[in-house]
Amino acid sequence: IRQKQRNRKNTEGENMASVQTKDYIVQLIKEEILSGVMKPGEELAQEALAERLGVSRMPIREALQNLVQEGFAVRLPNRHIQAVVLSAQQIHDVFHVIAAMAAENTILVAKKEQILRRKNAEQTSQTEFEEDGQSKLFLEREIEKTPSEQLFQILSGMENALRLEKKAEWEMVYQERLISLFENPYLSQLQGKTMDGYVAYAIEKMGDKQQKLEQLRRITEGIAENNEQKIRMGLREYYLSYADAFVEKWENNGKSTTSKKSSAAGN
Repeated sequence: IRQKQRNRKNTEGENMASVQTKDYIVQLIKEEILSGVMKPGEELAQEALAERLGVSRMPIREALQNLVQEGFAVRLPNRHIQAVVLSAQQIHDVFHVIAAMAAENTILVAKKEQILRRKNAEQTSQTEFEEDGQSKLFLEREIEKTPSEQLFQILSGMENALRLEKKAEWEMVYQERLISLFENPYLSQLQGKTMDGYVAYAIEKMGDKQQKLEQLRRITEGIAENNEQKIRMGLREYYLSYADAFVEKWENNGKSTTSKKSSAAGN
């Protein structure tokens, strides 16, 4: 029995290591696709990847399956797998759709904001402040922060952060909090999936963070004012500016690669 238990533990350990290796490979290949290192039509061959990364073919195979499911790779009729590298127009299409989905969900948050404001106002008017302050303490516990108040608080953290990495972290916190405010598990899951990949990479690696702060502040003002047009325009500007940043980065990578090839040919 003890031998069986040891064998089971060894198997579980190997499975966990395989999962961790698979996740690492997925993130590595995503990074190479999103950064523009991989080119359109580049093949993701199991044997070559296994040799390059020094791992067995099993986690490579599992990682490639994940990438196909997430749209970062495509399986060809001959069973070969290629990296999916989007064109400039396709990148804009991706961010345009994400912006549209985010706008509809954020407008729902703005409507909930108004409901909560009325609820808090009613609680305030119904509570009498006593000299000992007990009713005031009760009121402070009962009144819930509105969505815009929560988001403005996060933006304060982003504004006060000194390093760009910290500003990017606060920006991601803002997005995660906004998604949680949908209070609809299905919609939150859908919007959350759009954050993985292109959006998360853009937030971490790209963009003028002062510009992003101002854009997010306008979106949050739209939530506070229940202004649908302001929300739509703000989110469109926010996401499409990231699409422009992606295209610019990839074009610069392409020019850099061409320049290196020309230099090598000249030598």
